[in-house]
Amino acid sequence: MNNIITKPDFTKLELILPGEVVQAGKGEFYLIRQDIEKLCYDAENLMRKYQDIFNLSIDHSRLNNDFRSLLTVDPKEIVFLDIETTGLSNTPLFLIGLLYFDDDNLVIEQLFARDYSEEEHLLHYFSEFVPKFNVLVTFNGKSFDIPFIRDRMIFHRKFANWKYTHVDILLHSRRRWRGVLPDCRLQTLEYYICQRRRLDDVPSALVPEIYHDFVRNGNPEYLLGVFHHNALDLITLFELTCALIIMELD
Repeated sequence: MNNIITKPDFTKLELILPGEVVQAGKGEFYLIRQDIEKLCYDAENLMRKYQDIFNLSIDHSRLNNDFRSLLTVDPKEIVFLDIETTGLSNTPLFLIGLLYFDDDNLVIEQLFARDYSEEEHLLHYFSEFVPKFNVLVTFNGKSFDIPFIRDRMIFHRKFANWKYTHVDILLHSRRRWRGVLPDCRLQTLEYYICQRRRLDDVPSALVPEIYHDFVRNGNPEYLLGVFHHNALDLITLFELTCALIIMELD
């Protein structure tokens, strides 16, 4: 009897979403890496705004602890994170999006489990990658993203003792804009603070089914929208962080 397990053909995925297969732990997953300029027309201005903040002469004692942590480390020590999952709890995680400075460029890395078995290996890579950074920035990550990742790691019998400062931008957005804006959802803030609106965005409620369909039939056509959605969430998170720091300095 042939007990060899073969991987599905991911040729279509590689054509639509060019990336690389990464070995991690005892298996592999798919990694897509892009410069932010390819995803955001205003990327150069965004990077300049962030770098200008670092060049200001600032009395750090005036700042909230979270913002102080963002301004007293090298920008290369900061990573922004957003995840895509198949449910709210006890379900597989399939995409971890990361945004960080690589030299003078902002890059987005998206770690993707091409099937359910690759989640374990994606998490193995992530658990070894995160300690390179001293500050983690999320949107609702203290309540959702990080607890979700930890739960999935425990499911796969993986444990991590990460040491970083966690800045949750949702908490600061609520402090700044609750009662001023209709709500503090990420895309509401994107519209009112970043002054842009998404067109043809994939609704979050459809993301799990799009992934399940891909695992079943291997057709990556609709996945492109999920990756774009995740990348835009990261860019908006980055821009909101800049906006909040500037307001904190006023």
